[in-house]
Amino acid sequence: MVREHEPLVLTGGRRLSFCEVGDPNGKVAFYLHGTGSSRLEVALYAEAAQRHGLRLVAWDRPGSGGSDDQPGRRILDVVSDAREVAAEVGAERPIAVGLSGGGSHVLALVVAGADVVGGGVVGGGVAINPGPPADDDILADLPRPLRVSIKLARDRPKLFGALAAPQEGRGGRLIQNLVGDERQRRQLDPLTRAFLERPEVAPLVAAAAFEGRRQPRAYTTEALMLWHNAWGFSLAEFPVPLHVYAGEKDPFNPFSQRLGRAGAKVHSFPGGHVSGFLPQVLDDVMRTVAGP
Repeated sequence: MVREHEPLVLTGGRRLSFCEVGDPNGKVAFYLHGTGSSRLEVALYAEAAQRHGLRLVAWDRPGSGGSDDQPGRRILDVVSDAREVAAEVGAERPIAVGLSGGGSHVLALVVAGADVVGGGVVGGGVAINPGPPADDDILADLPRPLRVSIKLARDRPKLFGALAAPQEGRGGRLIQNLVGDERQRRQLDPLTRAFLERPEVAPLVAAAAFEGRRQPRAYTTEALMLWHNAWGFSLAEFPVPLHVYAGEKDPFNPFSQRLGRAGAKVHSFPGGHVSGFLPQVLDDVMRTVAGP
């Protein structure tokens, strides 16, 4: 289902692990995994990508899965990585898709990488429940527990890292917690939990989770990169079209709605943060990427 490639050696010698799913002869699109996860998360999209004639290429960001670390990385560094992946797979301005922290990186590509993504009718990016920067005016709209956590990463990174370390050992965040944290699974809406625990789906979730654990503190390192540092670009407007898929119960939903007011097209769906993996959402996202 997942077709692995030999690691790509980037300019400067850093190695990047990448893979693909879907139609090998289809329209190329990029998939950016959630923070603390891995490229293998793209396996959840395989059927929908195949159905819509898409070749969906995913890679581990620096320090995640099989990709080399990149000390001092900033979110805008995703632009140069995406440019080299596009050249490697022969893609001309593919649409970028990402969930959670991957959605944050989609925003960077849409704003600062319009020469890399954004070709065709549909536009440049599809961000699913994207995580926000740690700007005070954006955090003011978020639920208090989330706001406190992000501010802790921004203002007291050492304490944030110390508090995150025990959970990192249990698998970080996002789909990792669905593998090893029963309390986290109980908080999911019933439809999402039932889908992710299907016999044909659960191994895909586990594989992405365990690959995401390969390098220590992958979640914490990227979370601090996202929230301790300013992003360095404006979200007031988008030079290429941006679609945002927003779970109605996702704690990041206020940020998604803010992106809508800045010009993104917002698609709402029932459920919370990881409900973006539900088949109907995956299918709708792939349909949007495939275009008319």
